[in-house]
Amino acid sequence: MASYEEKLCEEARLWGGDAIEKAQSIPPDWRFHRALRDNVIMATDQIDALLDRVRPGMRTLELGCNAGWLTLAMAQRGAEATGMDISADAIAIARDYYESIRDTVSGSATYEVADLNRVTLPTETYDIICAKGTLHHLIQLDHVIDQIYQALKPGALLWVMDANGEETMPAVLIASAITFLLPTEVSYREKIGGLLRFGLRAPSRIKASMEAEGLSPFEGMGRSHDWLQLIEKHFTVKERFDHPAVTGYVTAQLKMPDRIAIPMLRWLYRLDAFFVRRGLLRGTGVTLLARKPESGE
Repeated sequence: MASYEEKLCEEARLWGGDAIEKAQSIPPDWRFHRALRDNVIMATDQIDALLDRVRPGMRTLELGCNAGWLTLAMAQRGAEATGMDISADAIAIARDYYESIRDTVSGSATYEVADLNRVTLPTETYDIICAKGTLHHLIQLDHVIDQIYQALKPGALLWVMDANGEETMPAVLIASAITFLLPTEVSYREKIGGLLRFGLRAPSRIKASMEAEGLSPFEGMGRSHDWLQLIEKHFTVKERFDHPAVTGYVTAQLKMPDRIAIPMLRWLYRLDAFFVRRGLLRGTGVTLLARKPESGE
C-alpha cells in the first residue's frame, strides 16, 4: 500500500499535469475561464458573487488554487491574495502568468506550495478564505477547518464550493439515462456494449464516474467527513446554494458544440434545480458562504 507521501506526490503530479494541459489552451485567468461551458452552466454566478465581495486592500486566501485563476481574480479586485496548492507545477504556471500581467493587476497575488492537510495558517489574518473543489480531497478536515477558523479575522468570510456526500441512486439513474441518449466522449457502440456487459452493475459504474472515483489518490477522501457540519460548528452560515443533482455531470460528458449544448444544459439545469428544491432529487454539490463570529458573539 502506498504511503501518505507517495500518494501526495502522485496527487501533485496529477493536478500539475492537469494545470499544464489546461494552460496550453486557456490562460489561468477568470476573464477567460468564466466562458468555459462548465462554469457558464454551473459556477459563474456563484463565483462572480464571491468576487463582488472582494474590496481593495483585503487579504484573501485560496486553498487548493491549482493554476491560480481565482486567486488572481481576487488580486484583480485589489486584494492582497494568496493561493496555496500541493502541485509545484500548477503553482509555477500561476506565478508565471501573474508575472506576465502583473502591471495590470491592482492588488497582488502570491502563490505557495503547501500540503493542506498539515498547513499552519497565521492567526486572524484574512478577510476571505475560499476553497473550490478542495475539501473532499483532504483527510485532515478537522485540522483544516480549525486552521481556517483561527486564520480568519473576526467577522470575516469563508466561501466553499465542493461536493458533499455520495451521489444518490435516483440522480445516478437519471444521469445514466441522459448520457446514454445524448452524444458524449463514449461512442454509442461502447455504451451499448457496456450496458450488455455490466447489466445491473452499470449504474454503480456511473456512480463511480460521477464521484470521480480513482481520479486521484485522495479523490473523495473527504466524502466520509461532513465538512458542512464541521463548518457549522465554528461559523455562522450566511448563504447556502445546493447545486442541481445531475447537470454538472452531464455538462462534463456532453459532446456537442456550445451553441447547441449550452441552451440544452440551461434547460436541464432549471429542471434539475426545481427537483432539488422540491426534495425529489438531492444534489451533492454545495456552495456555502459562512462568517466567523465577531468577538463576544
